[in-house]
Amino acid sequence: MASMQDFTPSREELSPQALHRLIEGEIIPRLLMAHRALPSGPPQLKLVDAPVAEGVAESFAVAALNSEAYALLVEVDAHLARGVGVDSVFIDILAPAARHLGDLWEADACDFVDVTMALWRLQEIVHELGTRNPGAAERRGGERRALFAPMPGEQHGFGSLMVEEFFRRAGWTTASEPGASEAELVGLVGKRWFELVGLTLATDARLADLPRVISALRTHSRNPHIGIMVGGKVFVDHPELARECGADATAADGRQAVTVAETLVEGLIHAAEQPVPSRA
Repeated sequence: MASMQDFTPSREELSPQALHRLIEGEIIPRLLMAHRALPSGPPQLKLVDAPVAEGVAESFAVAALNSEAYALLVEVDAHLARGVGVDSVFIDILAPAARHLGDLWEADACDFVDVTMALWRLQEIVHELGTRNPGAAERRGGERRALFAPMPGEQHGFGSLMVEEFFRRAGWTTASEPGASEAELVGLVGKRWFELVGLTLATDARLADLPRVISALRTHSRNPHIGIMVGGKVFVDHPELARECGADATAADGRQAVTVAETLVEGLIHAAEQPVPSRA
């Protein structure tokens, strides 16, 4: 097994791009494979959601820098025991904790290895909760398949992974492609049938390329009525950009994304079933 010294970059490599390569190329794929191989445990009891106090996510991010995943899971279990729902753990603790780690990285308050290991631990928490709460809900109207990926060239894949987890728990059949290129995503939708593609952007750095990517996905999709959703901070701040870029919809978080996607896909299926009016 590789040690952390094997992943330690030189000063020239200390950059967001280097962090991206390590997380997307090594950490996330290995965790995804390990997660898919684990048997699903019994679902947790559904609790009435208790609120997450202000500052908890930031404190959790700091803890992720200094504690192992099992210790973090003890803290998560304490939140669950007092009534915080699993969805709230994702949305109100893990997601903002990951963003806070990114802020610490950008502020040069943490080094490369520390942030990388902290993000790795957050991934482990996501997957542990996923195995406890398989979700696989019975679906009306047949199977729904969705593909999730960061926008090609994006530096962060945690948001895409978390959104996928919400859909998986809601009964969707999901695929995740962290670090995939535009050509790889286009090739995938051309080979496999998906009702939905979800792309995430952490910043607006790749926003100008998004209309081209969405157009290529629609053009080459095996499903001629594929739905495309976009998410990430840029769309939370400016949701109107989703339509301007050619997407069908956006959502503020993973929980809302499932609801929006269900409505979107049902509408697309209904539209596809309507007869084409003949010309007089």
